[in-house]
Amino acid sequence: MSAAKKKNLIILTQNGYGGGAERMAANMSLALSSRYEVYYILFDGEGVIYPYGGHLVDMKLKPEREASFIRRIFTVIKRTKKVYEYKRDLKPAAVISHLDGPDLVNVLSGKAGNRMRCISVYHSMPSVNEKNTFAHRLFHRFIAAFSDRYVMVSKPAKKDMHENFGVPLKKLSVIYNFSDTGKIKRLIKEDLPADFREFKKAHKKLIVSTGRMERVKRQERLIKLLGRIRNEKGLEDTGLVILGDGPERERIVSEAEKLSLLSHVYAPGNVSNPFKYMALCDLFVLCSDYEGLPMVLTEAAACRLPSVSADMPSGAREILAPDTDPEYKTDGVEYARFGVLTRPFEYAGGENFLEIKEDKAEEHLFSGVLRLLTDSELYESYRSKAPALAARFSEERMLGIWLGLIRRR
Repeated sequence: MSAAKKKNLIILTQNGYGGGAERMAANMSLALSSRYEVYYILFDGEGVIYPYGGHLVDMKLKPEREASFIRRIFTVIKRTKKVYEYKRDLKPAAVISHLDGPDLVNVLSGKAGNRMRCISVYHSMPSVNEKNTFAHRLFHRFIAAFSDRYVMVSKPAKKDMHENFGVPLKKLSVIYNFSDTGKIKRLIKEDLPADFREFKKAHKKLIVSTGRMERVKRQERLIKLLGRIRNEKGLEDTGLVILGDGPERERIVSEAEKLSLLSHVYAPGNVSNPFKYMALCDLFVLCSDYEGLPMVLTEAAACRLPSVSADMPSGAREILAPDTDPEYKTDGVEYARFGVLTRPFEYAGGENFLEIKEDKAEEHLFSGVLRLLTDSELYESYRSKAPALAARFSEERMLGIWLGLIRRR
């Protein structure tokens, strides 16, 4: 199909530097740009770090979290007016929005008198991410009612959205986040900065984790884990790599300083290519309070990196133990088909973070990590399965589902 005959498509999200949802939006713009004329529209187009496809459109309407309620309402109105104009002028085949703010603007701006698919994507576990209040139930029902499809990224999230927030099943779909494994293999080969090469030389084993430094990710647990691992015989020269940035950086650095581990933690902030770092590490560890579908586990697999993950709600089990009930949670350490799952950390939900001095989950996470770092046979068995895991969440596999959803009438 020639470029002139391509239909237009809009991908709408907050920015190009945030967490997994924003990264998925960028990945989608790349994947769909060979079939559509993609317009990658961001509320805030500054500081983009994720590679994207198509035309970048900066709305220059940044979030105003500290602003008054009235001012924030006016910001939503401005965004809605602009998106309406884009829909009217571009006449896209579909508008796919990611996260609550963009989803709201997507449905409020309607279809601008054109035939198009309005698709909203929710990237988390509803009851865990937010309080189950009347306002939240009303919001999600409103988004679903005025979207052609409301896409969840995991099976438990779909069930939760239906049972606890009242969204009809006929409006809900599950499509897993995907990764371009071919691109990851190419990016692995890029040159590394000198400071990382020195860090690598100083540490025989490297644990790695990626993600925005926000409270839900709980990377301070990784610092405590590192301290315990370094006390084990043969693992005294283990290091930790944290790729990402955010409001919790000061808390994480403070924890490393308190435990005298700062020189053993490499945290360069946001990086455009995390895969070249991950490929030279030994083990990926995820210890969030909750996730939607943690695509970092599939990306680690694309780097042939075994993973240990807390069995949090939701997604980690669907990735690492696909043959089990996605709602089951281990009470200890589970050596699953594609990786290690450990007891989930205690979390009250709705951003009500618990300050627990001793959580049994810490011991199980430590046990799982220690076993993989010391049991070479088990480690290699997971490493050999990594390509098969990555293939299950490949761009090629998920893109067909997305194309069917976009074209359906």
